Amino acid sequence: MDHTDRTDSPQPFAHAFPAWAEAIVDVLEREFPAAMHHTSSSAADCVVRPRELHPSFYGCFDWHSSVHMQYSGVLLHAVLDDVPPALTAVLGQRLSPTALAVEQDYLTAHPGYEMPYGRAWLMQLAAARPTEPLLALAELSAGHCQSWLSTLSQPIRHGMHANTAFNLFLLLEAAEKLEYSGLAESVRAAALRMFGSDRNYPIHWELSGHDFLSNGLAEALLMSRVLPSGPEGTDFERWLDDFLPDHAATLDFLSQVPEVRDPTDGRLAHLFGLALSRAWMLTELADHFGDSVHEHAARLAASAEPQLTDGDFMSTHWLITYALRYQLAATEKLE
Repeated sequence: MDHTDRTDSPQPFAHAFPAWAEAIVDVLEREFPAAMHHTSSSAADCVVRPRELHPSFYGCFDWHSSVHMQYSGVLLHAVLDDVPPALTAVLGQRLSPTALAVEQDYLTAHPGYEMPYGRAWLMQLAAARPTEPLLALAELSAGHCQSWLSTLSQPIRHGMHANTAFNLFLLLEAAEKLEYSGLAESVRAAALRMFGSDRNYPIHWELSGHDFLSNGLAEALLMSRVLPSGPEGTDFERWLDDFLPDHAATLDFLSQVPEVRDPTDGRLAHLFGLALSRAWMLTELADHFGDSVHEHAARLAASAEPQLTDGDFMSTHWLITYALRYQLAATEKLE
């Protein structure tokens, strides 16, 4: 693949969808290494072969990555003119009623499994491909998420999987598409309760060495979907001005490309994802950060491009999802 600089374009990945589709198939079919995070309850509960434990959501190193890379595959399947047959085949196998029935039984027996990050992406997948068995999994997960929300007294603000703001954003977006009004209302209420009064966020306290999310941007993105927005002076604009008073300094800080010193270290490779998630969220919030935001976002995204298909498995097993969400946001802004 050509990795020449594309920072002058707000869509540095528009050419790459066919290669991404092939890369998704490759990582989904790579069963090992694997970290499925199954907690055995007894000596009889030690069957942990990924394809046996999770016939739908194995590959991609872990369950949640398999879920959201299949979500990415579903999105690509819908937009590609020439869909690779291997992508059609793997999605058909993994998202078959038989395979998903095993996942349904597992999540029924383990209601806390992959909460909330994996479940939020599962609901995104169901919203993108609303088949009967996926909708059954989404309905089950919606109930589990409602229970999780009822126990959440404080937000988790670090830049990894448990980040509360990001998971609430994913859940709200999916719940609205699936017309799960009860869950959507619960998410909005939780967002207002935990983030509605936040002021003067210390953006320069980010980042931590294993982050793949900006907590500040995730919170702002969530609140942009929760608070009424529009002309200057509406609720979200007032909230954002209080939360991040210096928009120019915030953009300058968040536009810095993170340094990854060891791409084979799975946690350090998170920083490639941080560049992509910053690009995605800055693009979503572009109306509030000025005309230069697209150039900054494109540079962040392009910095991670070599890792998407040609990098170490610690990058290739998950990064495409975040690059795709950036690409879709950039395309929408141009329309």
